[in-house]
Amino acid sequence: MTLAGGKTQALANLRQAVEGLRPYLSSTDEQAALLLIEETAARLAEPQAVGVTGLMDFDPTRLSHLMEITGPELAVELLARLTEDLTATETSLLSGAGGRNWKALREGSHVLISLSGSVGAISLQTMAENLNAIAHSQDQDALDRLMPPLASELASLIRLIRGTRPAGGATR
Repeated sequence: MTLAGGKTQALANLRQAVEGLRPYLSSTDEQAALLLIEETAARLAEPQAVGVTGLMDFDPTRLSHLMEITGPELAVELLARLTEDLTATETSLLSGAGGRNWKALREGSHVLISLSGSVGAISLQTMAENLNAIAHSQDQDALDRLMPPLASELASLIRLIRGTRPAGGATR
């Protein structure tokens, strides 16, 4: 079996397992966790375009400048921290959206506004600002419309940061 075929089969098995588990989950937290699994599986099933950031508006000079002012000796740590913080924010926002936790969405949006803006993910920063307003107004319909593109861009930014290497070829 090819790598792509194996991935497709494994994702199909995961979807089947999720459906088999669904009748046994009753709490909101359990349902939210299951939703995260389904969303992650859907993202994994999406084709990955080579050389495309996946961000509607990205200014790579901001990330480059951030790494430049950090210096080569700390750039590896910077990238690791960015990855860690963005991944934690992604988890918090997806859980908050699934569980309609407006406080978590407000808090996560603040973090995402800062992180995305500092690395040049302009469109993601705008979406995070919109998410903050939505969380304050507790607008369920607007949240449902915003989360899929926001989650997609956030996942793209995480992939971009993970794939970034400091000048000089140092690795994490």
